[in-house]
Amino acid sequence: MNANQNNPVSDQTDKLSLSLNAMGKALQRLAESLAFDQSQPLVVDASIQRFEFCIELTWKTMKKALTQEGIEANTPRECMQQAYAAKWLDDETAWLSMLRDRNLTSHTYKEDLALEIYQRLPGHLTAMQALHQLLVARFDTQVTE
Repeated sequence: MNANQNNPVSDQTDKLSLSLNAMGKALQRLAESLAFDQSQPLVVDASIQRFEFCIELTWKTMKKALTQEGIEANTPRECMQQAYAAKWLDDETAWLSMLRDRNLTSHTYKEDLALEIYQRLPGHLTAMQALHQLLVARFDTQVTE
């Protein structure tokens, strides 16, 4: 029997640790894709796909971290607003812009829009990396590479 099986706090910590690990790996993959030449349409598409994956992992990780702090948030927007209120995010507008970019890329594909969003990905990546570092430090989580 797992010692953590009947301990909801420990279970939440384990889930947060797993989420932080997945988030860190996804952010590394996004950084890798952004290192390639954007003149290749496949690079732009792959980077946007990785961004979509990163933003999903990020808000779900935020939700787990907020829950651990006793803060309820159920949607990506609520998570970002609560994380901003907790001073985990420096610029709420930038994070809401990330959500808008994710929604635009998830529901429609227009090449000019894709290139416009691609240009914002390095800034989005930097913000997500900063949050990841803050959460790892705050929750003293062992992150595996």
